[in-house]
Amino acid sequence: MMISPVRLFVLAACLLQLLLLCGVLSSDVTIDVSEEVTSSPAHDVDDERTSQPSCVPKDLFDGQISTCISYQITTLNASPRRCIHIESSPPRNDDEKPIVCTNFFNWHDGTNTCKAYAKNKDFCKKYGGLDYSGLGVLYNANQACCVCGGGNYQKTRLDIGDYVKVKFGNYDKCERLKIAAVNLSPSFSYIVEVTKECGPHVLWQNEQGITEMRKSYQPGHKIHIEGDDPALIEKEWRVELKKCRNGLAEQEFEFLPEDEHLGGSGVLIQHKLSGTNLAEALGAKTKEVNITRVFEDGLFLGSSDFYYLQIITNFYEGRLNRDGTPWSGPPRYELLSSGYFGEKEYSVVKSRDKSSSLEEMQFSMWAFKPVEDELDDKSGAGDEHAEWLLRMTQLIGIDYLHKLPPFHLLDVEREASKNEVKSRFRELSKSFHPDKLVNQPEKKELFEKIFVLLQNAYQGLKSANEAEKEAFRVQAESASQIFAHSQHIIELLPFHWTKIDDVTNNIETDESQTIGRYILNVASHINSSLLNVTYEAESDSTVQIWVTFMYSARCSMSRAVVGVVDLAARHLAQLGIKVGAYGCGLYKEFPPEKHDPTGVLTDPICAAFQRRETPNVHVIVETLPGKKKDAETGELVTVHPDQELVKENAMFKYFYASVPDGNTTQFLPQNLIEFAKAGRRVWESYHLVHKMRKEDFSSPDFISNISIVAFLDGTGLGETNEDVVSTISSSFPGLARRFVNDDVYVGIAHCGFGDDYADENDTASQREVDCSKLDVSRLPDIKIYAQNRIQGESLLRGQFGDRRDVQIALETMGNVLRMIVGGEDGDFDEIDDIKETSDEGGSCGNTQPPPSNVDLDEIEKGDETPLLEMNSEEDAQIPPSQSVPKKPKLASPDKTERIDAGRDKKVRDRVAGFESRQQARRGGGIILGGGGGGGGGFIAG
Repeated sequence: MMISPVRLFVLAACLLQLLLLCGVLSSDVTIDVSEEVTSSPAHDVDDERTSQPSCVPKDLFDGQISTCISYQITTLNASPRRCIHIESSPPRNDDEKPIVCTNFFNWHDGTNTCKAYAKNKDFCKKYGGLDYSGLGVLYNANQACCVCGGGNYQKTRLDIGDYVKVKFGNYDKCERLKIAAVNLSPSFSYIVEVTKECGPHVLWQNEQGITEMRKSYQPGHKIHIEGDDPALIEKEWRVELKKCRNGLAEQEFEFLPEDEHLGGSGVLIQHKLSGTNLAEALGAKTKEVNITRVFEDGLFLGSSDFYYLQIITNFYEGRLNRDGTPWSGPPRYELLSSGYFGEKEYSVVKSRDKSSSLEEMQFSMWAFKPVEDELDDKSGAGDEHAEWLLRMTQLIGIDYLHKLPPFHLLDVEREASKNEVKSRFRELSKSFHPDKLVNQPEKKELFEKIFVLLQNAYQGLKSANEAEKEAFRVQAESASQIFAHSQHIIELLPFHWTKIDDVTNNIETDESQTIGRYILNVASHINSSLLNVTYEAESDSTVQIWVTFMYSARCSMSRAVVGVVDLAARHLAQLGIKVGAYGCGLYKEFPPEKHDPTGVLTDPICAAFQRRETPNVHVIVETLPGKKKDAETGELVTVHPDQELVKENAMFKYFYASVPDGNTTQFLPQNLIEFAKAGRRVWESYHLVHKMRKEDFSSPDFISNISIVAFLDGTGLGETNEDVVSTISSSFPGLARRFVNDDVYVGIAHCGFGDDYADENDTASQREVDCSKLDVSRLPDIKIYAQNRIQGESLLRGQFGDRRDVQIALETMGNVLRMIVGGEDGDFDEIDDIKETSDEGGSCGNTQPPPSNVDLDEIEKGDETPLLEMNSEEDAQIPPSQSVPKKPKLASPDKTERIDAGRDKKVRDRVAGFESRQQARRGGGIILGGGGGGGGGFIAG
């Protein structure tokens, strides 16, 4: 059939009219990721920004934050710090976005008077792709279908690279879905890629032919979504947490003031790359973020740098009061959080209910770091992480890298994809592959060790099985240092400790038995540069004050305070106090045993501190060598200190007694700093306390003065309250300093097995006394002796219930004694008030539930030693004079009233009416708080 010229003209006119209405679409079928990135150069984005109104600088928070400056928003974490990261494709001008026909399901519904579509519902399917280029124009019939079929033309909502939420099928539970491509014709659709396995579990046969369970949708799986319907696909802003990296646009934010909102503290925080509002991306009901300071200005070094970030998540629209009137209360505020106690490290920012417990944790604290201008010439820049690995290995040794988590070793995110892990491994391999050092054998050996560690980390993280990979990560974290990336805390290794030996005679075998304990001795190691001690002239031996943080990598409490402890260490460094951390049971030299998963009892370095929980914190001292000039060369040479002095100084331990029964507030920088300063004051008075031996009880100094003596267990076998003993030990220096100008003698004696077991070759027993001859019937005990009296009176008739009993008893006694002797006190601090705190955290120790793979029977056995398990028959075979003592020898308790931990009875103290109180409950609930080592007050000195 021939078409008349008139008809042909009408048809062409109709088509041209549609072209004018709809515009011409590109005939390209697919846009892939690589094409999308190259089609939007960076200068286009900059041109768009420069076209916006210029920013007006304004200082916020006393100049701590300023508008018109780019910032990274960082977590408070030392291993290492992470930044808020929003991954997004660069914003495009509207002119660059393709126009697509939406609502394509209604193309053939008969609207817009297009009768042909009403009669033939398959018209678009059959003819939508026809090319009308023969009429002189590039034209696609789908444009006609859109207009006549009822669809609408609009610019695309989503871009390639956007994270999305798919709202149908089993995809609605999937995370990290990403648009990989866009189809524009013959019909519009998104191609969405799965980047993290998701979906229901299914049976699957792996490469080895083994059937196993895995999730349905593996990385690389594609989802084809027709149209641009918000009911099916919606953009999802992933506000992630990733390692802070300079020059990464995804981590840059700008602050815009909004003074009229939220009491003047609300600001608009905008993602610089995508233009996204941070609050909206997190699902807030408003665009403002409420910013308040965490710490008071000047509280410690850098205290003004940290903030809480709050958003409004609910206005309670429609909520009524009890009387039926509209709700007029405040909206719901939530704190932005980077993690939570007992949970694994967050990969995204979450908002949580505002509570006092969350405000006390490092996870709710954020800092703003100004973005540094990148260097124009980066040609000489190397791999910073590779340089750090090499520097730490040369400074400390390869052992340091052994205890890095694998993802930190490779410098990737914890949940990095297989491709990201592979790419980073290849980059680091270029720096450490040993084949490049054939002619440098001394360097090749070191690089081989580093390369093997990198290879092992890569093998564990590249697994496609997410369950296997997570198991590998968790196992590695439980055996990793938690302060590895700190610039202010030294991760102490086993070789930083020196074993000193005391010889004890074994009565049962009549042989000498060596018993050792470990003392800190960093200065003697090759990496003594950690101490930063320089000698310019002759000097005697001196000491270094240390705060030691004994932790378990398996303990949530230890990990929950890493950031705040690091802040305290930064401040203490200015005061000359070092902070060191040691992982109990972390090293191959002293692996944890089955009944002691935290290693606090079986690791001899941790066991030396006589604690059963982690973390436990102490102030100790390290004796440093002196320097003198060599007579011949005139050069300064090292003079090693006297070993007896080293051992004597190593006896000093000032325990942070608030930690075991407290929560994370005990580790807030200001509290930890005050504990360390109190510990230093106690050390300065440590020499005022006499370390009493047998002969001291008959010395003129003891007899002619009023004397106060603490009797402690010197064998380690008695049943004593560790907190009470630690408090007495750390309180007596303060007591001695209070009466330093008076005729008052203050001493500590350690009770041993008695004179029957004394051995002149046993240096340990020489420091102990036979307390059975001193009328000591319980331990610990504190006695006060009048002048010229050798019979002392116990300060308390019953046992000390807890550390606060000791504090109050000693302060009361001191006040009464001051009235008796007259005069004025030496320099001392008032005792802290008794505080009640809630136990949100708690320490890890043998009182905590054991792991599922630990035999409960083994836990029940505790730390019993074979020598204490002799049965009655064995006892009968050994003469009483030859049997091994099981506890210190004490006087008969018949003359002394005993109290069961002060629980049921109250006995008034002889000096000042002090009542023995119930022993504090451990492990949670309401507890009695206070400063370190006895509260840091008068008693703590």
